[in-house]
Amino acid sequence: MAPTLTPRHDGRLIRVRYDNAARGNCFDDTALHELVHALETAAAVDSCAVVELAMAGRNFCGGWDTTAFTELAGSSPETVADGLRASDAALRRIRRLPVPVVTAVRGRVIGFGAGLLDAVHLPIAATSARLSLPEARFGFAPAGVGYAIARALPRPQAYHLLTGATTASADQMLAWGLVAEVVADDHLDRATEALVETLLAVPGHTLRAVVEVVESSRATGRPDHAYDVSARTIVAGVAARGADR
Repeated sequence: MAPTLTPRHDGRLIRVRYDNAARGNCFDDTALHELVHALETAAAVDSCAVVELAMAGRNFCGGWDTTAFTELAGSSPETVADGLRASDAALRRIRRLPVPVVTAVRGRVIGFGAGLLDAVHLPIAATSARLSLPEARFGFAPAGVGYAIARALPRPQAYHLLTGATTASADQMLAWGLVAEVVADDHLDRATEALVETLLAVPGHTLRAVVEVVESSRATGRPDHAYDVSARTIVAGVAARGADR
């Protein structure tokens, strides 16, 4: 189940494959931290400009492994809250990667899977993909996933989804900004490959700068750091053109 890394395009693309398909690609603490470590390892390669996250099997993510809940018996709310914070901190490490992560979203996105989806930079969904949050039916209130959904969706739709009253279609995920594009099921792999090729046509340092602009702007709500990043690329670009004359 440990993620595998495969460099492609002279190391400019690194494919990270997560395979827990036998359990719907669900996660526990160990699996999550192994995936995040694999993504960070890929992004740390100097030549890497894009990371592709490939989720094996028919479903993107089946949520949190329910067998892990038995370990919580007798735990205090404070201990459980610390665990929730730790898993959300791991997802924030994905958002903070210096290169964009592209992923194909097919089948079911359940519970914790919504948090993983929200952390990835450029998810493309198949038409048949569906998002559900069943925690409330088991007596749980979603924490970090609840925050991500409440922030991304209009208030009534957030309640509709977080109470388990509805399942979101791929088109709804697109309208809410949870995915970048929706394509026909049989076109998903080709569309993902086409997006990767488009990104690889952009210089790697520019892609890293774009990620820095977007993520710093979202994190702070201010353009200050974006000015510095953009200025750095402009100066470098002008100097490069001058050297070519």
